[in-house]
Amino acid sequence: MDNRYAYAVGKIRAREVRLLDLHKLSSILEAENVAEALKGLSDTDYREGLALVKGEEDFDLHLSRQMESVYGLISELTLDPELTDLFILRNDFHNIKVAIKKKYVALAAEEYYLAPSIVDREELIEAVGTGNFFRLPPLLAGALEKIEGIYSAEKNIQLIDITLDEIYLSHSLQVACQAKCEFLERLFLIQIDLTNIRSFLRLKEMAKERDYLEDSLESFVDSLRFKDYYEILKSGIEHWKKSGSFSFLEKLFDDYLLNFAKRAKYISFGIEPLIGYLVAKEMEVKNLRTVIVGKSNRLSPELIKERLRESYIGSRSH
Repeated sequence: MDNRYAYAVGKIRAREVRLLDLHKLSSILEAENVAEALKGLSDTDYREGLALVKGEEDFDLHLSRQMESVYGLISELTLDPELTDLFILRNDFHNIKVAIKKKYVALAAEEYYLAPSIVDREELIEAVGTGNFFRLPPLLAGALEKIEGIYSAEKNIQLIDITLDEIYLSHSLQVACQAKCEFLERLFLIQIDLTNIRSFLRLKEMAKERDYLEDSLESFVDSLRFKDYYEILKSGIEHWKKSGSFSFLEKLFDDYLLNFAKRAKYISFGIEPLIGYLVAKEMEVKNLRTVIVGKSNRLSPELIKERLRESYIGSRSH
């Protein structure tokens, strides 16, 4: 218990009651079209600037700005910035991925970059473009040197994504362990496990014939039978075998992570509620993006609903 966070937790609890519950998400989902769905957000924290949203692309930028404000709130409230900044650092690693793809594969639109970030976006883009990393923090400079070497040898963008995830999560776990923050340690350990599973499946699919993949998958899944997430892994892989899509497995992974983060709701003092709220908002934004993209593509409410992540809070009485 960390009494230093009494004020911060009070602020977060006041914000938590404004998270979208399942009933609200369902009403937005059932809206007749995108315009009506957006109107459903007029009484939520997403209302500011909503009038300027005219389509899917505008809404994506709107959600990005919302997350910027959430990161800003957490940065104001935290008493341990070395821990909460890890979630901003994740945006830097995402931005490196975008800049590398822009350099070697195809142009990436500006909105694909995430903010806020530890390093100024333009400075990062320049460093990737020129290959001069000396102005960057050592962690990011080292990561770029490593992936430049990988791309030079392998010409494999997917391998670069996997390597960057590994560097980011390994660093984050190390920082959490040094701070003796058990909640964050566990959170990052879960992310490492789930990321390793995702990487294994993608690499196997990329490198091997389907028949061989089936055999190696059975062995891989069986090796994880004592893990808490064994059943969701089995379910997600079965769905992938039938559909060829990882989307359901990604949803199950996100639900598992969110259910762990919900433990923060029962912690009265400490950094945990701040992290729990941040994870909750990230999932909420992902859900809203899923709904609006689905409606823009005229998907049925039933199909969209299958892709939605769980909510941090249950349904309130209405």
